[in-house]
Parts: sequence; C-alpha cells; structure tokens
Amino acid sequence: MAKPRLVAAVLALSAAIAAMGVEQRHDYTTTSAAAVPRAYVVGKTGLVQVVDTRTGAVLAHADTAGRATGVAVSPDGQRVYVVNGWTGAITEVDPNTGAVVDRLFTQVQLTHAAMRPDGKRLYVSASGGVAVVDPENFRLVAAVKVPGQPQGLAVHPNNQVLYVANAQDGTVGLVDTATAFQTSTVQVGGMPQHLAISPDGKRLYVSSMRLGEQTPGTLSVIDTTTNRVVGTMSVGRGAGSLAVTPDGATVYLALTKEGSVAVVDAATMTLRERLPINAPSVAIAPGDPRVFLATGTTTTVLDSSNAVLATYRMKLGELRDTRPRQFDAAMIAFPPGQPTATGSRTSSSKSSSTGSS
Repeated sequence: MAKPRLVAAVLALSAAIAAMGVEQRHDYTTTSAAAVPRAYVVGKTGLVQVVDTRTGAVLAHADTAGRATGVAVSPDGQRVYVVNGWTGAITEVDPNTGAVVDRLFTQVQLTHAAMRPDGKRLYVSASGGVAVVDPENFRLVAAVKVPGQPQGLAVHPNNQVLYVANAQDGTVGLVDTATAFQTSTVQVGGMPQHLAISPDGKRLYVSSMRLGEQTPGTLSVIDTTTNRVVGTMSVGRGAGSLAVTPDGATVYLALTKEGSVAVVDAATMTLRERLPINAPSVAIAPGDPRVFLATGTTTTVLDSSNAVLATYRMKLGELRDTRPRQFDAAMIAFPPGQPTATGSRTSSSKSSSTGSS
C-alpha cells in the first residue's frame, strides 16, 4: 500500500495546491449487451466490493479504513475513489486486486464525489468548497470556493460544467471546470442534497428537503440550457440519492426517511410508483436499463418494470488484516457515461477533453 500523503483541503486547500468473505444468492443472469459488467458497492464502514453484475460473484474487495460518504469510479473502471468523509480522506482503490493504492488527507470533512466524464478530474465536496483532484497523479490541483454547505455533485456530459448542491442556501451552483470558479447559481429552495443529470445533459434533477418533524422532500428539475427550474414536486420524506434511466424517461429517488424509492415520470414530473424498498442509494449505469439499489446487507437489482431481477445477499466476512464486520451496502457506483453523436451516453472511456480544472 502506498504511503499516505498529507495535503490541505478547502479553506486550507489553496495552500496545499501551492505546495471479505461474501456469499451471494441470486436467481438471474443477464446476457444483455448493454449490461455493465461490474458494480462498485461501498459499505458504510468503508468496505468495498466489486460485484459481477451478471452472476453476483464478488471479484475483489477492499477496506478503506474509514466511514464512507461518497464514491466515484474512473471511466475505464480501473480505479475506485472512496471518500472517507469523517476522516477527511480520499482513498484510491484498485478494483482488480482490492489494493489501496494511495490516500489524500485533507484535514476537513468531506462528503460526495463525482468523476468528470473524460476522467481528467475528480471532484469532492468539502466544508466551504469543492476539492479538485487530478486522478492521473492523484494530487490536489484546485479548490472551488462555493457558498453554503456543498453536498451532491454532478458533471455535465460535455465536461464543462460542475453542478454543486449547496445545502445551506438552497441553491445549485454552476462551476466552470476550465477555471474552477462558480459562475452562477440556481435557486431551488430547501436543502439540496443530491444531484443527477440526464444522459443527454439537458435536465438536472435535484433532491431537497426541508427541516421539520416530517422532513418533507422535493424533487426539482433544472433545464440546463436556460439554467432555470422547470418543475418541482413533493416526493415524501427526506431527500436521498437519484438516478436517471438511459432513455431519460424515469427518475429514481431513494427516500430513506420512509424506507421507499420513488419512481418519477421525467416528462410530467409525476409519481408513477412508490417501491417499498429501504435503500440509502440508487444507481443506474450508462446504457444499462437495470436499477441497482444498496439495501444494507444486500444489493437489489431491478429491471425496467421494477421487478426484482436479483438480490445479492452478503454475510459477515473477514478481510485480510481487518476485524470482521457486517457489510452494510450504502452506495453503488459505476463509471461515468460518455457523450455520443446522438446525445446518449455510453460507458466508453474515450472522449475529447474540454477544460483542465
């Protein structure tokens, strides 16, 4: 394992820049050409499992040694970046071997992560701003100062705009990735938590919640061509992670406060269905019609009709050099999609570069 390196981050980031045994039970094997072969599942305690999405077999596992709050994957799927938020670390993992390759320590609490589709920048939200990491050299290269408390992140498929959910002031910030400066904000209200962008890049979905006994949640959609909110709907309690289907027609929203997943019609912004599944995280891979849910001791896979295709059950296991503990799936990640001539997104790792920060 590489020796950890200490750097400063956000507020102090500018100074730094200058200077497990698992058993699965499944009853479905996909043969779809669009199926993404591997899912990267991260547990609350920082354990990582790389799962074969066709068979449910665990191909590799790792321990990042800290509570996980975010995760991102390189476009080629050869690196997984786990945000150990409470300890202020970003851990680089080789998903083929499970080895921890390196760590960045930021000295501030971190939250979410997003990989730019071209793979040239990794963004991590932190106290007072967003850390910008060069994945190739795994070093900090910029710090974006944003107001409020940054939470969820999303990057436009054209690689030019980073969207930041600012929980304290109820806005979504737009950051120019070439200059690493926030250029404008869009008011959505409440406390924005998570973001997801449609495969064609035309709509940005925002989950927000308001303080109160019931913590009411909303789902808003921003037209990215005008940067205006074009729809908002109440969804229930809380505001969890979001995922958009490859055709852009459906949005899935995890509502952990009420133990359900909302299925929303993207065109009409109306609720189609409420799935009685308690999942802290939902994910959809580019071009893959399946829906993946992190469901604690299991990972649940749905088809496009929301029928359960597979349930991978995970039991207590030991990882080398660590104490045995329950794997509690909290997040699922896939490599980011790439824009194509038709405006859809694929999982290819090749794309043109626009911007450097």
